[in-house]
Amino acid sequence: MTVAELDERSGVPSGLEGLAELARVNADASGESIDRMLALARSALGMDVAIVTALVDGDAVVEAVEGRAESFGLEVGTHVPFVKTYCQRMLRGRLPSVVRDAANDPRTADLPVTHEAGIGAYVGVPIRLWDGRLYGTLCCLSHEPDPTLNARDIRFVRVLAEIVAEQIDRQSLESEKRRLEWSRIQSVLEADDLDVEFQPVFDLTDNTVVSLEALARFRREPTRPPNLWFSEAAEVGLGLELELAAVEAALERLADFSPEVSLAINVSPATAISTPFFDLVLPFADRLVIEITEHAQVDDYDRLAEALAPLRECGARLAIDDVGAGFASLRHILRLEPDIVKLDLTLTHAIARDPAREALASSLVHFAEGIEATIAAEGIESSEDLELLRSLGVTYGQGFYLARPSSLLH
Repeated sequence: MTVAELDERSGVPSGLEGLAELARVNADASGESIDRMLALARSALGMDVAIVTALVDGDAVVEAVEGRAESFGLEVGTHVPFVKTYCQRMLRGRLPSVVRDAANDPRTADLPVTHEAGIGAYVGVPIRLWDGRLYGTLCCLSHEPDPTLNARDIRFVRVLAEIVAEQIDRQSLESEKRRLEWSRIQSVLEADDLDVEFQPVFDLTDNTVVSLEALARFRREPTRPPNLWFSEAAEVGLGLELELAAVEAALERLADFSPEVSLAINVSPATAISTPFFDLVLPFADRLVIEITEHAQVDDYDRLAEALAPLRECGARLAIDDVGAGFASLRHILRLEPDIVKLDLTLTHAIARDPAREALASSLVHFAEGIEATIAAEGIESSEDLELLRSLGVTYGQGFYLARPSSLLH
């Protein structure tokens, strides 16, 4: 498809201005990279290389390049003293934004870089951020002179520079956001601002407590569900540390509970395969139910099974949590061969009034029996739901109707 065809279909002005407008729309809509903008600038102007530089401590630092950068002695990370660059003269008004024949232009012929890099033509414009600060420049270079470069080319590159500035602003905001998120999680870890509550899991045949599920609670702002804390921690690279802190806090309470009662801990697959997790829980393996959530993707089932095998040999039981609501459906169960299959609350909620939920739960009960796993139900909130789940053969259950999570300190 030609540029003219693009212009006709999009309804934007023809030529380079229209192409620049398309680039802006595309970048805003799909987060196009700075490299894509450089490729567009170089191609549209017929230049050998397009470059984004940042001004750092008196140097122009190459941050992104597209095209034959090596032929100019450039690569990402190259530092060039700013006073020796075309861009310095352009920004100070001593050089226009376009130079058609650098070797024969008195404003550039005296610069050593003209001859050392073999610059024939130049187009450059400033990159200014949203607050007006000068970030650096976007420039295009060619080895051959180009007498056709004109004001329209400059306008085109200026539009692209605005788009690049917008992307740099977004990257900066995202970096600041991640820094704040990292600091927030790190402060939780350093201040030990993490509590644990325990929700009893009952044997539905005799109403005895068989295990206590440890549930993390956070004592600081922002007030939000625990899963969002763990999700944020994973995004900033502190997921393992926060999960281990929650597990350790739960294990510290294990001695408070009857030896016949197991402790259920929730971990992601990434944490379950880690050496720190193994070392932390091995001494308590015979008291543990390790719950792997169905919501999390498993990248390597064999590795996960191998990591959990020594703990299971020492008495730990494996549960697949949230069955019926998450990422892998029955794949976790088939590949990991758990001891316990836990039905998600979205499946058990108001199940007594929903034949479809009842049919699915019944199928999962029979499936669990076929693989010699025990079935457990989460989210039991009424006597009707409890009786129906019992009639289906569900062995274990938990939920607000049976017992709410608490610190169990009394």
